[in-house]
Amino acid sequence: MHPNPPQPGFPQYGPPPMAGASAQGVGGPSPVAPPKPRANAGAAMTAGILALLTAAMLVWFALYNVVHASGPAGRWSGVEVQNVGFGVLSVGALVVAAGFTFARRIPGAWTLFGLCAVFAVAMLFAAPLLWGTPLDAQLKWIFGFGKSNGIAIALAVIFAVLTTIMAAIAGSVKARG
Repeated sequence: MHPNPPQPGFPQYGPPPMAGASAQGVGGPSPVAPPKPRANAGAAMTAGILALLTAAMLVWFALYNVVHASGPAGRWSGVEVQNVGFGVLSVGALVVAAGFTFARRIPGAWTLFGLCAVFAVAMLFAAPLLWGTPLDAQLKWIFGFGKSNGIAIALAVIFAVLTTIMAAIAGSVKARG
């Protein structure tokens, strides 16, 4: 079989049509699609590991609030309910985004970037605004490494910032294949 001759008035670009394929592309072998871009392997693995470390710190913080922070009557205050709820929801979201980042999916890396950026800002600045805590007291509590829950949040903030950086690198440095 001979390839179709070029049509007058329409220049032919690209590879010649495949043998046995009709004009609509039905009935013959399909051309092989190029591989989709994926997140950088090293950065995606590093971002995923840092995300799991951030999730572990949030689990530590939530468990501290479950076990040690209940009041004398055995009831939780509003802050403790918020801490446990935020911890559980954050861990779930981080683990899912870390899984997609491990799979080198670019949207997963950018989702992880957004989540960790929001978490870092929320833990540092939004929580004191919500509860009326002065910012310097919040920063002293977080980075003072005094109590177990302060250590957990400090490490969660540090890991969240590092995860944000690595997820941005993983999402922006694309690899084929």
